[in-house]
Amino acid sequence: MTQITRRRVLAATTASAIGAALPRRSRAAAPVRLGASLSLTGRFSDSAKYTQEGYLLWVDQVNAAGGLNGAPVQLTIYDDESNPDTGRVLAQRLIDRDGVVAILGPYSSPITDAEAVVVERAEVPMLGTIASDSSIWTRRHFRWSFQAFPSSDYDHEGFLKIVQAKGDAKKVAIVFEQSPFSIAAKDWAVSNAAAMGLTIESFGYAPGAQDFRSIIERIVGFGAQAVSMGGYYQPSIALTRQMAERGFNPAGYQFIEAANGTTKDALGANAQGIFGRTAWEASVDTPANRAFVAAYQARYQRTPSYHSAAAYAAGETIAAAIKAKGTDRAGIRDFLAATAVPTVMGSFRVNDRGQQIGYRYTVIQWQDGTSRVVSAGGAAPIIWPKPQWS
Repeated sequence: MTQITRRRVLAATTASAIGAALPRRSRAAAPVRLGASLSLTGRFSDSAKYTQEGYLLWVDQVNAAGGLNGAPVQLTIYDDESNPDTGRVLAQRLIDRDGVVAILGPYSSPITDAEAVVVERAEVPMLGTIASDSSIWTRRHFRWSFQAFPSSDYDHEGFLKIVQAKGDAKKVAIVFEQSPFSIAAKDWAVSNAAAMGLTIESFGYAPGAQDFRSIIERIVGFGAQAVSMGGYYQPSIALTRQMAERGFNPAGYQFIEAANGTTKDALGANAQGIFGRTAWEASVDTPANRAFVAAYQARYQRTPSYHSAAAYAAGETIAAAIKAKGTDRAGIRDFLAATAVPTVMGSFRVNDRGQQIGYRYTVIQWQDGTSRVVSAGGAAPIIWPKPQWS
């Protein structure tokens, strides 16, 4: 068993801070205890830190406004080290030792999958905040776990529609991690390719792989004119750099994690023209979104990524449930199962299996150092073909 690194973050970390943020009448109220494990270290840590920031911003704002039903929110966060087994242990700890009434999801589908087993057995509601893998909910019937992120089945959809519309790239390579979320996205692309007039070849790699040179040679041999990478951030950066080193420059290139704000720092000028799929963008002009983006920028001095928005939206969703049902776990579960909740991500809504049906993906493209929305409703024109690697 991997050693558990305990990192506890209490939003409004001291009793005096909580008390200062709340009216005098609520100081004696028992806190609303929530918990999460996050990949503060390990292979998911680059993106998971943004999830943590979204949670903490939400908790601070809730407590500054008086808490939930007059009680302060206390959020306990542990480091699961990007390990599903560690996440499973920590979910049990949050329930047994910390007495949480609900769990805000970890980063990644594999860790969410592991923790779902625990919360189902313990009958504690959990939001799968960054769980795009729909198979978590389709291969078994859950009652206490709810997907709070768009399904990964559609990771490649927006990019393939752009390739189809451009018309000059007919061969598309799909690179996928041999993990359920990425396999499901690859399967969707393969099954829909013919109807879109595209020929797809798929290339799998082991989780955590960093050497893609042999896969790139196979992609070149296939004659791919467009490439879509369906894995996590770090392998995607490695693939991109190795494509540039090889001098292989497809007309269109997406990696789904490209919406991560650090992409421009990792790739520099080579980010130009790269597409990504995102569950949320800061440029979406709604009053709630403007307020969230302004608060996030004031606190963290940068624009939030969709990871942060998803975490903040999970907080909004669980807050709506607690306001309506109190801290009764079964009441919270019933609310989440049956209620549409407006959030910065859109409208949280699940089907009878707990799968998310309210949130949809948007396509972005990196243009001159800025992530711009280019899918339906986006204002930016598309750069095509992708510029040569620098």
